[in-house]
Amino acid sequence: MKVRIKIKELIFILLFIIGSIYILFVKSELYYSNANVVIKNLNNKSVNLNGLSFLMPSSSNQQDIFIIRKYLESFEELNRLDKKFNLKKHYSSDEVDIVDRLKPWNTKEDFLKLYLKRLVFIYDQTTGLITIGFLHTNPQIAYEIVNQLIKDSNTAINKLNKIIIEKQLSYIQKEVEKNKKALEESIQKLEHFQNIHAIIDPMKSAESEFTLLSQLKATLIQKQAQLNDLLQYMNNNSFEVRRLKHEIVGLKKTINKLKKDLANPNKKALNAYIFEFERLKNLVEFNKELYKQSLLQLEQLKVQANQNSKMLLEVTKPFVPQGYMYPQKLKDMITLTLVLLLLYGIISLIQAIIKEHID
Repeated sequence: MKVRIKIKELIFILLFIIGSIYILFVKSELYYSNANVVIKNLNNKSVNLNGLSFLMPSSSNQQDIFIIRKYLESFEELNRLDKKFNLKKHYSSDEVDIVDRLKPWNTKEDFLKLYLKRLVFIYDQTTGLITIGFLHTNPQIAYEIVNQLIKDSNTAINKLNKIIIEKQLSYIQKEVEKNKKALEESIQKLEHFQNIHAIIDPMKSAESEFTLLSQLKATLIQKQAQLNDLLQYMNNNSFEVRRLKHEIVGLKKTINKLKKDLANPNKKALNAYIFEFERLKNLVEFNKELYKQSLLQLEQLKVQANQNSKMLLEVTKPFVPQGYMYPQKLKDMITLTLVLLLLYGIISLIQAIIKEHID
């Protein structure tokens, strides 16, 4: 039994030594660099850098924060960082301890899991602050990666908005071109109508003809009244009577000619001219209004594109760490000791119970 106890104790001492060597000499020393940022609109005039108002969170930022986090945790971002900082080569090298090191058989999912263990993303709902950090065996690279993460986060929050705005701009620009073409065609049709019929505005022409006809009828009535007055004391052969009769005949001919022109069946009716002219004129006005509205929408969308631009405002900038953060060797050593002692106590208790039953 004494031999068993010595073997048991030897095993635990050996485990303690192996664990201590791993913690003190093998486990990778990771340097931690981070920055505190907050999301703000570039056009936000309410930002006061002299006060604390810029730290207050906005409900509209919740979606942006979700987008940033998912983007930083994605394969896309990992691939960008890998191209710039050779992360996969680093994680497969001797700079990373044997436990965390990528093996030849590891998948890209394993690569992502290791990257996520090094990535730090913390959001404080009270202040709206976002902490973006990274752990690396090289303090300078940890600092550079945090800067790159902030830069990529700025791209991520504006990427979706940029795609939406570009699609809207493309649609509105097509509408502008379509409305402009429709306006030009309606103007050409109106000009063609005016050139064919040698008339600028048939409504005004009709009003002029009816006004002239009314004036001629009024003049005719006046002349006939003058003739009746003259016939009361002059004979039919007098010069004044003959002159009035001649004028009355001329007026009647002119009136009859005007009436025939207005009611000529071989000539398109005047009201048809008026209706066609008004239709073409209204079409021009309608297309002009559509074109005007589409131009306004285009300008508003351009303004909106600038207003919706956002950025990460750095409250505290990233730094080059001077000392490693992980592992916390003293804490890990204490934890290792407590775990082994607890395990030793449990095994000893089990052995005592078994021995008691046997006896």
